[in-house]
Amino acid sequence: MQKITLMLLLCGCMFISPSYANNQPFNTIQEFFAATSAFDHDKLKSFMTDDFQLLEVGQIWDANKLISVIRPSNMVRKNYFQLVTTKLHDDSAWVSYWNKAIFTNNGKSGTMYWLESAVLVKHGAGWQIQMLHSTRVDKDKVPTEVKFVEYTG
Repeated sequence: MQKITLMLLLCGCMFISPSYANNQPFNTIQEFFAATSAFDHDKLKSFMTDDFQLLEVGQIWDANKLISVIRPSNMVRKNYFQLVTTKLHDDSAWVSYWNKAIFTNNGKSGTMYWLESAVLVKHGAGWQIQMLHSTRVDKDKVPTEVKFVEYTG
């Protein structure tokens, strides 16, 4: 009986504190946003395929357009995620997830939410994002069961 109780407790802990470290496609997404927050264009490019496409606010962007709007500033961005699903198929994967960012600049802060999906392709030992689709979501439309976890790298 004690073994069953212990096993149930351990299984429950796995769901309480999600770890995405072993999910390489999703970790690529997290690192992509960390590079965005750090204004690290070279690292950001390393996570994108040559034919990268971003569907953002009803517009179609390529890597150059995305990089052009990510300019160093005093803004600090903290990234939070909840993975919805990852599907692997040979050398490709698609990932869906909730994304939250808290922006702070000159003592003022704001929070934005998105529901996003991405298509990734295997590249060497890692993954690159080929397509990212971003849908902005108002705070009151984010389901209460979504539990964001800060990504700190």
